[in-house]
Amino acid sequence: MSTFTPSIKRLGTSEQDQLKLGMTLAKEGRFDEALSAFETAIQVNPESVVAHLAVGNLLFRQQRYPEALTHFETVMQLDPLLPMAPLRAGGAYTRQENYEKAIECFETALNLDPQSTMATVASVGLGQVYIKQQKYDTAIQQFRQALRLNPQMMMARLMLASALKKQGNLQAAISELKAAINISSEVPVSYLQLGSIYLEQKNYTKAKNAFETADQLNPKIPAIKFAVKFGLAESLIEENELQEAIALLRQLPENKLYAPRKHKLFGDVYTRQGLVKEAAEEYRAATLLGTSDGLIPDEDIADLQALEEQDRWEELLESYRSSANAVLEQPKF
Repeated sequence: MSTFTPSIKRLGTSEQDQLKLGMTLAKEGRFDEALSAFETAIQVNPESVVAHLAVGNLLFRQQRYPEALTHFETVMQLDPLLPMAPLRAGGAYTRQENYEKAIECFETALNLDPQSTMATVASVGLGQVYIKQQKYDTAIQQFRQALRLNPQMMMARLMLASALKKQGNLQAAISELKAAINISSEVPVSYLQLGSIYLEQKNYTKAKNAFETADQLNPKIPAIKFAVKFGLAESLIEENELQEAIALLRQLPENKLYAPRKHKLFGDVYTRQGLVKEAAEEYRAATLLGTSDGLIPDEDIADLQALEEQDRWEELLESYRSSANAVLEQPKF
C-alpha cells in the first residue's frame, strides 16, 4: 500500500500547488488521486492548459475517451497553436473509430509544427488510421515521413513493417524489422512480427528462432507475451517438436481470449500424432469458443451433428479443422 508523501501534505490549494501535487501523484502511479488534483486545478483556473491536458491524458488512460476529448478540445480553444492537444485528440478519435475526425486532428498537429517531434508522432497516428482504413500505400507514406524526421523511431518502423506485411510485401517488411532490431535488439515486438512473417512464409526454423528470442526478452504486456508463446508453439508444431509444443501449450491460459487458438494448436498436435478423435474434439472446441456466443452457425450444426452421431471422426476432423481455421485469425502486428 502506497504511503502519502509528507511533502505533498503541505501543498496548498493554488493552481500551481495542485498541478505539482497531481504530477507527483501521477509519477507514483496514483492516477485517481492525480486526476482529482488536476480537476481541482481546473476549478481554481478553468483556463489552465496544463491541467486540462493532464486530465485529458488521465481520462484517456482510463479509456474514457469522450470525457478526455472534452479537455483536449478545450485546450485547442485556449491555445490553438499548441500541437499536443490535437495530437491527443486524434488518438482518442482513433480509439472511438471516428477516423475522419482523427485524420483532421493529426493533420492539424502536423501542420502546426511540421519539423518537430510532435510531427513524427502525428505522422505515425495518421499512418495507423490509414491502416485501419486499409489504405496501405498512404499509411506507408506517413510512416516513411516520420522516419525521415527520426530514423530511430521504433514505433514508426514497426508500423511500417506492419503496413508492408498487410500489403503483401513481406521481404520489405522483413528488411524494416531487421533495421528495427539493429536500432534496438531489446524490443520483443520486432521479433514477434518477424516470427509472424516467417510463419507465413513457412520458414519455420527462422520463425522459431525469432519467437524464442522474443520470449527470452520476457515481454511485459500480456497480449504480446501470449502472442509470442502461441507463435512459438505453432512453429514448434511445424518443426515436429510436438512434446515441446504440448508442454508450452499447457502453460497458456484457458480463457475466452486465448482458448480458441490454444485448442486449435492442440488439434494440430494430435493430427500429427495420428490421434484423429482427439484432434477433432480440439478443433470443435476451437470453433465453438472462437465464434460469437460460443455457437457455430445453425446451417453448419446439422451436418456436424450427423457425423458425430455416426462416430465418423475422420470426416469430423476435417470439418472442425476447417471451421477452426476459418474462425481463428493470426494476430496482426
